Amino acid sequence: MSITFIGHVSKDLNVSKGRTEISAGGGVYYGSFAARSLGEDVAVLTKISREDFHLFKDMKDFGIKLIWIESPATTRIENIYPSDNPDDRISRIISRAEPFKENEMQNVSGVVHISPLWHGEFPEELIEIVRKRAKILSGDAQGFLRNVDNDGNMYYKDWEHKDLLEVFDVFKMDSKEAKILTGEDDPKLSLRKIVEFGVKEALLTTKDGIYLSKFEKIYFHPFGEWTMEGRTGRGDTAIGAYLALRDKIENIEELVKRVAEITTLKMKRRGPYRGWTI
Repeated sequence: MSITFIGHVSKDLNVSKGRTEISAGGGVYYGSFAARSLGEDVAVLTKISREDFHLFKDMKDFGIKLIWIESPATTRIENIYPSDNPDDRISRIISRAEPFKENEMQNVSGVVHISPLWHGEFPEELIEIVRKRAKILSGDAQGFLRNVDNDGNMYYKDWEHKDLLEVFDVFKMDSKEAKILTGEDDPKLSLRKIVEFGVKEALLTTKDGIYLSKFEKIYFHPFGEWTMEGRTGRGDTAIGAYLALRDKIENIEELVKRVAEITTLKMKRRGPYRGWTI
């Protein structure tokens, strides 16, 4: 199966417990590694500056097809984790690559996951275009809820185009995003409301584990032990693993368990999941 991830990769500055680390990042970065680790043919359609291309060489070395469009700048994000709550994150954008355009979607097909880092990176009018080309269309709430002010501060607000949720087969959220979209704190209530918008399969990650709504039933499996250093990329790893395994593991409870286990392994260390077993 071929999976294409669309979105900006980013040059991340992660600050946690007084420690600062510069690394490659972005939803498509972490998600593509997880899917590739599980044996899928994976491509990433992204935009970066030529001078930062070397940061993402490890994707190519890992067998991920990197389809990059040159941009004057690479998206650079500072992520600050002020507490031990992995959902407590303050983000500021330092620079942005150019938004995607319609003519850049011409060769998209198969399973497609749209994973923008900020609202406007992937304009809404492109969603319907990709829907027509994709066999399975998946999306990430972050890129439609996370906005950027004039000072680069990133803030969340509700999506004005929630009617477009019905075109997604799979939609991924974290607990904060689910609350904004639905007004509900309870994960199960959030999932039920998202399904009412027409999403067939909704994946929700929380600090405790993974929820999945599919066939009008809700499934859950907890995470194991993890570290704050491994927090970045949690949900992206989960959706990458889910898309890779959804047609391989027929039992849904076993599927959610396996995705939670892989995500836990990723959260034990920095960087993307590369097929570790311990």
